[in-house]
Amino acid sequence: MEQLLSQEEIDALLKGISEGNVETAAEEVGAKAEAAPAPRAKAQILDFAKYAKGRKERLPSLEFISDRLSKSLRSALTLFLEREVEINVAPAQYIQYGEFVKTLPLPTNMNIVTTEYLKGFFIVIFDAKLIFCVLETVFGSNTITVPKIEGREFTKIEFNVIKKLVGIVCGDMEKAWEPVYRIRCKYSRSEINPNYITMISLEETVIVCEFAIEVADVMSWMKICIPYGILESIKGHLISTPSREDLEMREKWLQKLRERVKEVPLDLKAVLGKKKISVEEFLRIKKDSVIITDTAADEPIEVKIGNKIKLRGKMGAYKGNKAVRIEQILP
Repeated sequence: MEQLLSQEEIDALLKGISEGNVETAAEEVGAKAEAAPAPRAKAQILDFAKYAKGRKERLPSLEFISDRLSKSLRSALTLFLEREVEINVAPAQYIQYGEFVKTLPLPTNMNIVTTEYLKGFFIVIFDAKLIFCVLETVFGSNTITVPKIEGREFTKIEFNVIKKLVGIVCGDMEKAWEPVYRIRCKYSRSEINPNYITMISLEETVIVCEFAIEVADVMSWMKICIPYGILESIKGHLISTPSREDLEMREKWLQKLRERVKEVPLDLKAVLGKKKISVEEFLRIKKDSVIITDTAADEPIEVKIGNKIKLRGKMGAYKGNKAVRIEQILP
């Protein structure tokens, strides 16, 4: 009981705490906490550009296009090689170009195919075994044997055959893309080393469509690499897969549109002659006056559609009526 504080001592202690004359334990702890440096948080660098390039929306129509291409290419290669060819399609891969290149063996036949109506290019890649299957068939071999491929480059004659093969693939690609979007493919050049293709960065996302090809019990493959960036402008065409009903409806609509367009009336004007005169000469014109035009009688006259010159011909008569015989159609 002797250790208890009196009322006066308690009042004095409380007053000292409130006025700051007495240091408390909490303040000491707080002071020590302020004095001690806070541990530094570890930060990680995030490459936003790389993250954005890696996340790409899938385009279902490419599966539809790949399926059409496999069927068309199977018939074309069977006819070209005069052997039964089987083609199976693998699901499309969305991968960085640098990672894709690491999966390719050397030597690899890579062919740059430019695409009209689509600003960019495709890369058509053939397995070396497929190339030699085609070569032996083209040069008349009854059996197909795959020679040692490592460390060997293709000859000029072999590249000519490869170019022919790329032409077949290009023609079938145009047909496969037709229901979705019109493209025109043209062979540009071939490479055997992926490092020589510098038009695409290693970080860019590409879509890889792989086709497993079997010729005379020899398994090989073909891959089509499409930079995702060139498809951004036509993404609306590739988001949804066209059905057979959609294709039939689109064809009927186009046919109907062609028929209705042919019914649009056109205003044709045959300009027999022109003459540039002054206002004074115009005021002197009277009845029976003769105006000499700048066009001679035997010169071609212009025929306008709207306000544009589209045709040229010569003046004459047909079944008692004045007529123009068309001799030139202008673009």
